[in-house]
Amino acid sequence: MPGPNGLIVFRAGEPNGQLYMIGPDGSGQRQLTDLPGDTFLPHWSPESNRIVFEFDPANPVNNDFCHIAMINRNGGALKVFPEANGDACEASPSFSADGHRIYYEGFDGESRDAIFSMARNGNDRRFVTDCQGPGGGVTDPELSPDGTMISFTCYSPDGEGALFDANVDGSGLRQLTPFSTHVGNKSDWSPDSQRIMFISTGNDDDVVNTWTIARDGSDLQAVTNYSAGTRAFGNSYSPDGKWILLRIEQDDASGGFQSALFKIRPDGSDLTQITAFSDFRPRNMAWGRALAGTFPRGD
Repeated sequence: MPGPNGLIVFRAGEPNGQLYMIGPDGSGQRQLTDLPGDTFLPHWSPESNRIVFEFDPANPVNNDFCHIAMINRNGGALKVFPEANGDACEASPSFSADGHRIYYEGFDGESRDAIFSMARNGNDRRFVTDCQGPGGGVTDPELSPDGTMISFTCYSPDGEGALFDANVDGSGLRQLTPFSTHVGNKSDWSPDSQRIMFISTGNDDDVVNTWTIARDGSDLQAVTNYSAGTRAFGNSYSPDGKWILLRIEQDDASGGFQSALFKIRPDGSDLTQITAFSDFRPRNMAWGRALAGTFPRGD
């Protein structure tokens, strides 16, 4: 269900990306993690007091090269979950709608790549689904806020990505877009659970735009329509459902690029800049709900 807008968490930095938090008006940026390795794809718990994310240690032990980790909203109480099910990598975590379970990608390092879930304490691991045929892997499980559906990206053997969804138990697998759309990582559900936002490169890796689609695969709509030289990575709906959070990249004269955070209405109107363009490159953004008694931010 829609709720008041709170803080934004994201990953930034190279080569060892860390997690940062910022207000939705661009104020109060601060670093949350300082880990010996890389962090990816933070996700808020439904009550916005915990953040789950992927941690890739700089010096993995026994080829366990990515883990699910969790911190509180202030960056403390770090917990790194040991891998299970013979996995070499557990990645791209997200919370269930009630916050009791964590869904993630489990890869055994060879051929098995699937979506699993576990209890919030790391126990009770369960297989959910895989792509059942494409054979190129699966990533980015995203749970609908009403608790009934899961979406994710499946890859063909040649690396093309398509958006899929299924019931939360993995049944009813359905392909929503063709592989030719080249769907990228980090999608999101609208707070009313009726639409899924995703990014697509089409047939040109230098062109990235943001789209939304109905949960049954109908009514595909473009949010952005940039050509080469500008890329719009939509990663998160605002909790009130009125905005989509973007990272916009623009090529610069030096041959590199500059990035900034923006928000835009889901219909593509009212593009609003949040941070200045720089080489900081925020990524994997997630917009959390405001805690009770704190500042709600909407329009």
